[in-house]
Amino acid sequence: MFDIGAMSASGLILLLLGLLVWIVLLVWLSERILRFIGLRTAWGPLDPRNMIGTLLLLIGAIHLGNYGLDLIESSMSDGANNASLTFPSAFLIGSVAIGVGIAAVRHWRRQKK
Repeated sequence: MFDIGAMSASGLILLLLGLLVWIVLLVWLSERILRFIGLRTAWGPLDPRNMIGTLLLLIGAIHLGNYGLDLIESSMSDGANNASLTFPSAFLIGSVAIGVGIAAVRHWRRQKK
């Protein structure tokens, strides 16, 4: 199991930097998806249908990405690890929800100006 208390200071800084990059990437991608869905459907950025659609697209992409990485890992190893289609962790789902929320508010503020 991952023990954050056993990490060095430099490892902790790298972990926090990676988390920051992950959230920025999700916000950027969420804004683009919100804008794309909004242009096609005329839904506003804070419309629940737009936010749920964006959330489901990103969760699906992460879900299939995890499965793809598992397939690559099993093909490169001895084959003992079978790739199973599992649900992403709560961290990934929570970070997607945070990214979509931040992107929706940012996109809404830009539209108001």
